[in-house]
Amino acid sequence: MAIEARLARDAISQISDAQREPDWLRERREAAWDIYESTREPSRSDEEWRRTDLRWLKWDELPLSLPTGTRGDVPTSVPLGALSPSAVVLVDNAGTHIIEVSVEARDAGLIVMDLATAARDHPDLIRDRLSTSAVTPEQGKFQALNTAIWTAGVFVHAPRGASITQPVVLIENRSVPMSQPRVLVTAAEGSTANVIEWWTVPNTGMTSLRSCATELFADTGSTITYTHSHATHSNLRSLHAQHAVVGRDATFTSTNVTTGGQFHKATVGTTLIEPGAEVTMNSAYHLSGKQFVDHHTLQHHQASDGASDLLFAGVLDGTAHSVYAGTIMVDPPAQRTNAYQNNRNLLLKQGTRADSIPRLEIMADDVRCTHGATASTIDPSHLYYLSSRGLTDADARALIVEGYFEAVLGRVPYKDVRDVLRDILSASPMGEDGARR
Repeated sequence: MAIEARLARDAISQISDAQREPDWLRERREAAWDIYESTREPSRSDEEWRRTDLRWLKWDELPLSLPTGTRGDVPTSVPLGALSPSAVVLVDNAGTHIIEVSVEARDAGLIVMDLATAARDHPDLIRDRLSTSAVTPEQGKFQALNTAIWTAGVFVHAPRGASITQPVVLIENRSVPMSQPRVLVTAAEGSTANVIEWWTVPNTGMTSLRSCATELFADTGSTITYTHSHATHSNLRSLHAQHAVVGRDATFTSTNVTTGGQFHKATVGTTLIEPGAEVTMNSAYHLSGKQFVDHHTLQHHQASDGASDLLFAGVLDGTAHSVYAGTIMVDPPAQRTNAYQNNRNLLLKQGTRADSIPRLEIMADDVRCTHGATASTIDPSHLYYLSSRGLTDADARALIVEGYFEAVLGRVPYKDVRDVLRDILSASPMGEDGARR
Protein backbone atom coordinates (compact mmCIF):
# COMPACT_ATOMS: atom_id res chain seq x y z
CA MET A 1 0.00 0.00 0.00
CA ALA A 2 1.44 3.39 -0.94
CA ILE A 3 1.56 6.23 1.56
CA GLU A 4 -0.46 9.29 0.54
CA ALA A 5 1.12 12.63 1.39
CA ARG A 6 0.06 16.21 0.82
CA LEU A 7 0.66 17.48 -2.70
CA ALA A 8 2.72 20.57 -1.92
CA ARG A 9 6.24 21.88 -2.36
CA ASP A 10 7.42 20.18 0.86
CA ALA A 11 6.61 16.82 -0.79
CA ILE A 12 9.77 17.29 -2.85
CA SER A 13 11.89 16.92 0.28
CA GLN A 14 10.04 13.73 1.20
CA ILE A 15 10.63 12.27 -2.25
CA SER A 16 14.28 13.33 -2.52
CA ASP A 17 15.12 12.13 0.99
CA ALA A 18 13.37 8.80 0.47
CA GLN A 19 15.21 8.21 -2.83
CA ARG A 20 18.55 9.64 -1.57
CA GLU A 21 18.80 11.95 -4.56
CA PRO A 22 21.73 14.27 -5.34
CA ASP A 23 21.35 18.01 -4.75
CA TRP A 24 21.13 18.84 -8.45
CA LEU A 25 18.07 16.63 -8.86
CA ARG A 26 16.36 18.12 -5.82
CA GLU A 27 16.99 21.62 -7.23
CA ARG A 28 15.58 20.55 -10.60
CA ARG A 29 12.43 19.29 -8.88
CA GLU A 30 12.02 22.55 -6.96
CA ALA A 31 12.39 24.62 -10.14
CA ALA A 32 9.77 22.45 -11.84
CA TRP A 33 7.40 22.94 -8.90
CA ASP A 34 7.72 26.72 -9.28
CA ILE A 35 6.76 26.36 -12.95
CA TYR A 36 3.86 24.08 -12.00
CA GLU A 37 2.46 26.62 -9.57
CA SER A 38 2.83 29.52 -12.02
CA THR A 39 1.31 27.64 -14.99
CA ARG A 40 -2.43 27.97 -15.31
CA GLU A 41 -4.64 24.92 -15.60
CA PRO A 42 -5.47 23.71 -19.13
CA SER A 43 -8.89 24.82 -20.34
CA ARG A 44 -11.18 24.37 -23.32
CA SER A 45 -10.03 27.79 -24.56
CA ASP A 46 -6.57 26.34 -25.23
CA GLU A 47 -6.18 24.88 -28.71
CA GLU A 48 -4.55 21.69 -27.40
CA TRP A 49 -7.40 21.07 -24.94
CA ARG A 50 -10.31 22.38 -27.00
CA ARG A 51 -11.75 18.91 -27.61
CA THR A 52 -10.62 17.32 -24.33
CA ASP A 53 -12.83 17.52 -21.24
CA LEU A 54 -10.88 17.81 -17.98
CA ARG A 55 -13.75 18.79 -15.72
CA TRP A 56 -13.30 15.55 -13.78
CA LEU A 57 -9.82 16.67 -12.63
CA LYS A 58 -9.68 18.57 -9.32
CA TRP A 59 -6.23 20.13 -9.10
CA ASP A 60 -6.59 21.11 -5.45
CA GLU A 61 -7.46 17.51 -4.51
CA LEU A 62 -4.60 15.70 -6.24
CA PRO A 63 -2.89 13.28 -3.83
CA LEU A 64 0.74 12.23 -3.66
CA SER A 65 1.55 8.55 -3.21
CA LEU A 66 5.01 7.59 -1.99
CA PRO A 67 6.39 4.06 -2.57
CA THR A 68 6.06 1.72 0.36
CA GLY A 69 5.40 -1.95 1.14
CA THR A 70 6.86 -5.09 -0.40
CA ARG A 71 7.35 -6.04 -4.03
CA GLY A 72 4.44 -7.63 -5.80
CA ASP A 73 4.43 -10.19 -8.60
CA VAL A 74 4.64 -9.54 -12.31
CA PRO A 75 1.06 -9.52 -13.63
CA THR A 76 0.19 -12.64 -15.57
CA SER A 77 -1.34 -10.45 -18.30
CA VAL A 78 2.14 -9.41 -19.44
CA PRO A 79 3.23 -11.93 -22.12
CA LEU A 80 6.88 -12.24 -21.13
CA GLY A 81 7.14 -15.72 -22.60
CA ALA A 82 6.20 -14.46 -26.05
CA LEU A 83 8.58 -11.50 -25.83
CA SER A 84 11.71 -13.31 -24.54
CA PRO A 85 12.99 -10.12 -22.89
CA SER A 86 16.60 -9.20 -22.24
CA ALA A 87 15.50 -7.46 -19.03
CA VAL A 88 12.32 -7.09 -16.96
CA VAL A 89 11.56 -4.18 -14.64
CA LEU A 90 8.49 -4.01 -12.40
CA VAL A 91 7.26 -0.71 -10.98
CA ASP A 92 4.58 -1.19 -8.35
CA ASN A 93 3.40 0.44 -5.12
CA ALA A 94 6.68 -0.50 -3.44
CA GLY A 95 8.97 1.10 -6.03
CA THR A 96 11.20 0.01 -8.92
CA HIS A 97 12.39 -3.61 -9.02
CA ILE A 98 14.83 -5.15 -11.49
CA ILE A 99 13.34 -8.61 -11.94
CA GLU A 100 15.91 -9.99 -14.36
CA VAL A 101 18.66 -9.04 -16.79
CA SER A 102 19.93 -11.66 -19.21
CA VAL A 103 23.57 -12.68 -19.27
CA GLU A 104 23.84 -11.43 -22.87
CA ALA A 105 22.50 -8.01 -21.91
CA ARG A 106 24.86 -7.73 -18.95
CA ASP A 107 27.81 -8.72 -21.12
CA ALA A 108 26.78 -6.05 -23.65
CA GLY A 109 26.90 -3.44 -20.88
CA LEU A 110 23.16 -2.72 -20.67
CA ILE A 111 22.26 -0.51 -17.72
CA VAL A 112 18.76 -0.96 -16.30
CA MET A 113 18.08 0.58 -12.92
CA ASP A 114 15.97 2.79 -10.72
CA LEU A 115 16.16 6.35 -12.07
CA ALA A 116 16.98 8.01 -8.75
CA THR A 117 19.77 5.49 -8.15
CA ALA A 118 21.10 6.19 -11.64
CA ALA A 119 21.12 9.91 -10.87
CA ARG A 120 23.52 9.13 -8.00
CA ASP A 121 25.62 6.45 -9.67
CA HIS A 122 25.68 7.71 -13.28
CA PRO A 123 25.19 11.48 -13.15
CA ASP A 124 27.17 11.87 -16.41
CA LEU A 125 24.43 9.89 -18.22
CA ILE A 126 21.47 11.51 -16.47
CA ARG A 127 22.07 15.14 -15.57
CA ASP A 128 22.17 16.71 -19.03
CA ARG A 129 19.12 14.82 -20.27
CA LEU A 130 16.57 14.33 -17.53
CA SER A 131 13.80 16.92 -18.12
CA THR A 132 16.13 19.26 -20.05
CA SER A 133 15.18 18.89 -23.73
CA ALA A 134 12.68 16.05 -24.31
CA VAL A 135 9.89 16.37 -21.71
CA THR A 136 10.42 19.66 -19.87
CA PRO A 137 8.38 21.49 -17.22
CA GLU A 138 7.89 24.42 -19.59
CA GLN A 139 5.78 22.25 -21.91
CA GLY A 140 2.71 22.27 -19.67
CA LYS A 141 1.27 21.91 -16.19
CA PHE A 142 1.20 18.11 -16.26
CA GLN A 143 4.81 17.93 -17.47
CA ALA A 144 5.89 20.35 -14.74
CA LEU A 145 4.12 18.35 -12.03
CA ASN A 146 5.69 15.09 -13.19
CA THR A 147 9.17 16.66 -13.25
CA ALA A 148 8.64 17.88 -9.69
CA ILE A 149 7.19 14.78 -8.01
CA TRP A 150 7.93 11.65 -10.07
CA THR A 151 8.69 8.55 -8.04
CA ALA A 152 9.94 5.04 -8.85
CA GLY A 153 11.44 5.98 -12.21
CA VAL A 154 13.34 3.74 -14.63
CA PHE A 155 16.61 4.32 -16.51
CA VAL A 156 17.70 2.25 -19.51
CA HIS A 157 21.04 2.82 -21.25
CA ALA A 158 22.56 0.96 -24.19
CA PRO A 159 26.31 1.69 -24.25
CA ARG A 160 28.31 2.59 -27.33
CA GLY A 161 28.25 -0.13 -29.99
CA ALA A 162 26.01 -2.50 -28.00
CA SER A 163 23.28 -4.38 -29.86
CA ILE A 164 20.42 -5.32 -27.55
CA THR A 165 17.56 -6.45 -29.76
CA GLN A 166 15.56 -8.53 -27.27
CA PRO A 167 13.20 -6.14 -25.51
CA VAL A 168 13.71 -4.46 -22.19
CA VAL A 169 10.20 -4.71 -20.69
CA LEU A 170 9.18 -2.01 -18.22
CA ILE A 171 5.95 -2.92 -16.39
CA GLU A 172 4.03 -0.12 -14.67
CA ASN A 173 1.54 -1.72 -12.24
CA ARG A 174 0.58 0.73 -9.49
CA SER A 175 -2.80 0.80 -7.71
CA VAL A 176 -2.76 4.27 -6.13
CA PRO A 177 -5.02 7.31 -6.59
CA MET A 178 -2.29 9.10 -8.57
CA SER A 179 1.06 7.89 -9.89
CA GLN A 180 3.77 9.89 -11.68
CA PRO A 181 6.09 7.49 -13.57
CA ARG A 182 9.26 8.75 -15.27
CA VAL A 183 11.29 6.79 -17.83
CA LEU A 184 14.61 7.80 -19.39
CA VAL A 185 16.07 5.75 -22.28
CA THR A 186 19.42 6.56 -23.89
CA ALA A 187 21.19 4.79 -26.74
CA ALA A 188 24.84 5.75 -27.13
CA GLU A 189 26.61 6.06 -30.47
CA GLY A 190 26.14 3.03 -32.72
CA SER A 191 24.03 1.07 -30.25
CA THR A 192 20.66 -0.67 -30.60
CA ALA A 193 17.94 -0.72 -27.94
CA ASN A 194 14.45 -2.25 -27.92
CA VAL A 195 12.22 -1.03 -25.08
CA ILE A 196 8.61 -1.88 -24.24
CA GLU A 197 6.69 0.16 -21.68
CA TRP A 198 3.75 -1.99 -20.57
CA TRP A 199 0.98 -0.44 -18.50
CA THR A 200 -1.24 -2.54 -16.27
CA VAL A 201 -3.47 -1.69 -13.30
CA PRO A 202 -4.58 -4.08 -10.54
CA ASN A 203 -8.35 -4.42 -10.72
CA THR A 204 -9.13 -2.92 -7.31
CA GLY A 205 -12.14 -0.89 -8.44
CA MET A 206 -10.27 2.32 -7.64
CA THR A 207 -10.43 5.13 -10.20
CA SER A 208 -6.87 6.36 -10.56
CA LEU A 209 -4.83 8.92 -12.46
CA ARG A 210 -1.50 8.10 -14.09
CA SER A 211 0.59 10.94 -15.51
CA CYS A 212 3.78 9.66 -17.13
CA ALA A 213 6.81 11.18 -18.84
CA THR A 214 9.01 9.13 -21.16
CA GLU A 215 12.22 10.62 -22.60
CA LEU A 216 14.25 8.87 -25.29
CA PHE A 217 17.62 9.88 -26.75
CA ALA A 218 19.08 8.21 -29.84
CA ASP A 219 22.69 9.32 -30.31
CA THR A 220 24.70 9.28 -33.53
CA GLY A 221 24.12 6.15 -35.59
CA SER A 222 22.04 4.46 -32.92
CA THR A 223 18.66 2.72 -33.16
CA ILE A 224 15.83 2.81 -30.62
CA THR A 225 12.62 0.83 -31.02
CA TYR A 226 10.09 1.90 -28.42
CA THR A 227 6.67 0.33 -27.82
CA HIS A 228 3.99 1.50 -25.41
CA SER A 229 1.10 -0.83 -24.55
CA HIS A 230 -1.92 0.58 -22.73
CA ALA A 231 -4.46 -2.20 -22.22
CA THR A 232 -5.42 -1.39 -18.65
CA HIS A 233 -8.70 -1.67 -16.79
CA SER A 234 -11.32 0.97 -17.51
CA ASN A 235 -10.88 2.71 -14.14
CA LEU A 236 -7.62 4.34 -15.22
CA ARG A 237 -7.40 7.92 -16.48
CA SER A 238 -4.00 8.69 -17.92
CA LEU A 239 -1.75 11.25 -19.54
CA HIS A 240 1.50 10.42 -21.27
CA ALA A 241 4.15 12.94 -22.34
CA GLN A 242 6.52 11.06 -24.62
CA HIS A 243 9.35 12.62 -26.62
CA ALA A 244 12.41 11.37 -28.51
CA VAL A 245 15.50 13.36 -29.45
CA VAL A 246 17.17 11.80 -32.50
CA GLY A 247 20.75 12.50 -33.52
CA ARG A 248 22.86 12.23 -36.66
CA ASP A 249 22.02 9.20 -38.83
CA ALA A 250 20.09 7.68 -35.92
CA THR A 251 16.85 5.72 -36.30
CA PHE A 252 13.89 5.88 -33.96
CA THR A 253 10.65 3.90 -34.18
CA SER A 254 7.78 4.29 -31.73
CA THR A 255 4.53 2.33 -31.56
CA ASN A 256 1.73 3.29 -29.17
CA VAL A 257 -1.11 0.78 -28.76
CA THR A 258 -4.17 1.76 -26.70
CA THR A 259 -7.15 -0.48 -26.02
CA GLY A 260 -7.87 0.18 -22.34
CA GLY A 261 -8.53 2.97 -19.90
CA GLN A 262 -11.35 5.43 -19.50
CA PHE A 263 -9.46 8.57 -20.58
CA HIS A 264 -6.06 8.77 -22.23
CA LYS A 265 -4.21 11.80 -23.55
CA ALA A 266 -0.81 11.27 -25.16
CA THR A 267 1.58 13.95 -26.32
CA VAL A 268 3.95 12.10 -28.65
CA GLY A 269 6.85 14.04 -30.12
CA THR A 270 10.15 13.64 -31.90
CA THR A 271 12.90 16.19 -32.53
CA LEU A 272 15.40 15.46 -35.30
CA ILE A 273 18.35 17.52 -34.12
CA GLU A 274 21.09 16.49 -36.58
CA PRO A 275 21.31 15.60 -40.29
CA GLY A 276 20.26 12.17 -41.47
CA ALA A 277 17.94 11.36 -38.58
CA GLU A 278 15.07 8.99 -39.43
CA VAL A 279 11.84 8.60 -37.45
CA THR A 280 8.84 6.29 -37.75
CA MET A 281 5.85 6.99 -35.48
CA ASN A 282 3.06 4.42 -35.20
CA SER A 283 -0.13 4.14 -33.20
CA ALA A 284 -3.08 1.76 -33.14
CA TYR A 285 -6.08 2.29 -30.88
CA HIS A 286 -9.14 0.07 -30.54
CA LEU A 287 -11.83 1.82 -28.52
CA SER A 288 -15.39 1.11 -27.47
CA GLY A 289 -17.86 1.95 -24.74
CA LYS A 290 -17.36 5.56 -23.66
CA GLN A 291 -13.59 5.58 -24.04
CA PHE A 292 -11.81 8.80 -24.96
CA VAL A 293 -8.32 9.03 -26.47
CA ASP A 294 -6.49 12.21 -27.49
CA HIS A 295 -3.19 12.09 -29.42
CA HIS A 296 -1.19 15.24 -30.07
CA THR A 297 1.93 14.59 -32.13
CA LEU A 298 4.96 16.62 -33.20
CA GLN A 299 7.52 15.86 -35.89
CA HIS A 300 10.08 18.62 -35.40
CA HIS A 301 12.83 18.80 -38.00
CA GLN A 302 15.69 21.00 -36.87
CA ALA A 303 18.41 19.71 -39.20
CA SER A 304 18.75 18.84 -42.87
CA ASP A 305 18.20 15.53 -44.68
CA GLY A 306 15.86 14.07 -42.07
CA ALA A 307 12.85 11.85 -42.61
CA SER A 308 9.78 11.26 -40.47
CA ASP A 309 6.80 9.03 -41.26
CA LEU A 310 3.72 8.90 -39.02
CA LEU A 311 0.72 6.55 -39.18
CA PHE A 312 -1.95 6.60 -36.46
CA ALA A 313 -4.91 4.26 -37.05
CA GLY A 314 -7.96 3.79 -34.86
CA VAL A 315 -11.06 1.62 -34.72
CA LEU A 316 -13.97 3.05 -32.73
CA ASP A 317 -17.07 1.26 -31.46
CA GLY A 318 -19.86 2.11 -29.02
CA THR A 319 -19.78 5.85 -28.34
CA ALA A 320 -16.00 6.14 -28.25
CA HIS A 321 -14.34 9.43 -29.17
CA SER A 322 -10.83 10.01 -30.50
CA VAL A 323 -8.93 13.21 -31.13
CA TYR A 324 -5.83 13.44 -33.28
CA ALA A 325 -3.89 16.67 -33.79
CA GLY A 326 -0.52 16.41 -35.47
CA THR A 327 2.10 18.99 -36.42
CA ILE A 328 5.00 18.70 -38.83
CA MET A 329 7.40 21.55 -38.04
CA VAL A 330 10.40 22.25 -40.28
CA ASP A 331 12.96 24.84 -39.16
CA PRO A 332 14.87 26.99 -41.71
CA PRO A 333 18.08 24.87 -41.57
CA ALA A 334 16.15 21.63 -42.20
CA GLN A 335 16.46 21.57 -45.98
CA ARG A 336 15.72 18.35 -47.87
CA THR A 337 13.30 17.21 -45.17
CA ASN A 338 10.91 14.39 -46.07
CA ALA A 339 7.96 14.21 -43.69
CA TYR A 340 4.59 12.45 -43.85
CA GLN A 341 1.66 12.25 -41.47
CA ASN A 342 -1.50 10.12 -41.76
CA ASN A 343 -4.40 9.57 -39.36
CA ARG A 344 -7.00 6.90 -40.24
CA ASN A 345 -10.18 6.05 -38.36
CA LEU A 346 -12.69 3.25 -38.86
CA LEU A 347 -16.07 3.97 -37.24
CA LEU A 348 -18.03 0.80 -36.49
CA LYS A 349 -21.24 2.38 -35.17
CA GLN A 350 -23.24 5.54 -35.32
CA GLY A 351 -22.40 7.60 -32.24
CA THR A 352 -18.63 7.24 -32.48
CA ARG A 353 -16.58 10.34 -33.24
CA ALA A 354 -13.08 10.91 -34.62
CA ASP A 355 -11.57 14.40 -34.86
CA SER A 356 -8.45 14.84 -37.01
CA ILE A 357 -6.49 18.08 -37.19
CA PRO A 358 -3.25 17.86 -39.22
CA ARG A 359 -0.93 20.88 -39.36
CA LEU A 360 2.16 21.93 -41.30
CA GLU A 361 4.58 24.64 -40.18
CA ILE A 362 7.21 24.79 -42.90
CA MET A 363 10.03 27.35 -42.73
CA ALA A 364 12.38 25.77 -45.30
CA ASP A 365 11.92 25.79 -49.08
CA ASP A 366 13.49 22.49 -50.19
CA VAL A 367 11.20 19.97 -48.49
CA ARG A 368 8.61 17.29 -49.16
CA CYS A 369 5.92 17.40 -46.46
CA THR A 370 2.44 15.91 -46.83
CA HIS A 371 -0.40 14.84 -44.59
CA GLY A 372 -3.72 13.05 -44.75
CA ALA A 373 -6.68 12.12 -42.55
CA THR A 374 -9.62 9.77 -43.17
CA ALA A 375 -12.70 8.60 -41.28
CA SER A 376 -14.84 5.86 -42.77
CA THR A 377 -17.26 3.07 -42.00
CA ILE A 378 -17.03 -0.57 -43.08
CA ASP A 379 -17.78 -0.96 -46.76
CA PRO A 380 -20.97 -3.08 -47.09
CA SER A 381 -19.50 -4.78 -50.15
CA HIS A 382 -16.66 -6.11 -48.00
CA LEU A 383 -19.13 -7.59 -45.54
CA TYR A 384 -21.11 -9.12 -48.40
CA TYR A 385 -17.99 -10.68 -49.91
CA LEU A 386 -16.94 -12.25 -46.60
CA SER A 387 -20.45 -13.48 -45.79
CA SER A 388 -20.63 -15.11 -49.22
CA ARG A 389 -17.54 -17.10 -48.17
CA GLY A 390 -19.36 -18.45 -45.11
CA LEU A 391 -18.33 -15.97 -42.40
CA THR A 392 -20.86 -14.69 -39.91
CA ASP A 393 -21.36 -10.93 -39.69
CA ALA A 394 -19.43 -10.79 -36.40
CA ASP A 395 -16.53 -12.83 -37.79
CA ALA A 396 -16.45 -10.71 -40.94
CA ARG A 397 -16.27 -7.49 -38.94
CA ALA A 398 -13.54 -8.91 -36.70
CA LEU A 399 -11.51 -9.92 -39.75
CA ILE A 400 -11.85 -6.45 -41.28
CA VAL A 401 -10.73 -4.83 -38.01
CA GLU A 402 -7.71 -7.13 -37.74
CA GLY A 403 -6.75 -6.35 -41.31
CA TYR A 404 -7.19 -2.63 -40.69
CA PHE A 405 -4.40 -2.65 -38.08
CA GLU A 406 -1.93 -4.57 -40.26
CA ALA A 407 -0.82 -1.32 -41.92
CA VAL A 408 0.50 -0.19 -38.53
CA LEU A 409 1.78 -3.57 -37.31
CA GLY A 410 3.76 -4.09 -40.51
CA ARG A 411 5.89 -1.09 -39.53
CA VAL A 412 6.97 -2.62 -36.20
CA PRO A 413 10.54 -3.93 -36.64
CA TYR A 414 10.38 -7.04 -34.41
CA LYS A 415 8.12 -10.02 -35.14
CA ASP A 416 7.64 -11.04 -31.49
CA VAL A 417 6.46 -7.54 -30.63
CA ARG A 418 4.19 -7.44 -33.70
CA ASP A 419 2.54 -10.72 -32.70
CA VAL A 420 1.90 -9.57 -29.14
CA LEU A 421 0.42 -6.26 -30.28
CA ARG A 422 -1.76 -8.08 -32.80
CA ASP A 423 -3.19 -10.21 -29.98
CA ILE A 424 -3.98 -7.09 -27.92
CA LEU A 425 -5.73 -5.33 -30.77
CA SER A 426 -7.78 -8.34 -31.80
CA ALA A 427 -9.05 -9.02 -28.26
CA SER A 428 -12.68 -8.19 -27.55
CA PRO A 429 -13.07 -4.49 -26.77
CA MET A 430 -14.81 -2.94 -23.78
CA GLY A 431 -18.54 -2.84 -23.48
CA GLU A 432 -20.68 0.18 -22.70
CA ASP A 433 -20.13 -0.43 -18.97
CA GLY A 434 -16.37 -0.16 -19.42
CA ALA A 435 -15.68 -3.81 -18.68
CA ARG A 436 -13.30 -5.81 -20.82
CA ARG A 437 -15.17 -8.64 -22.55
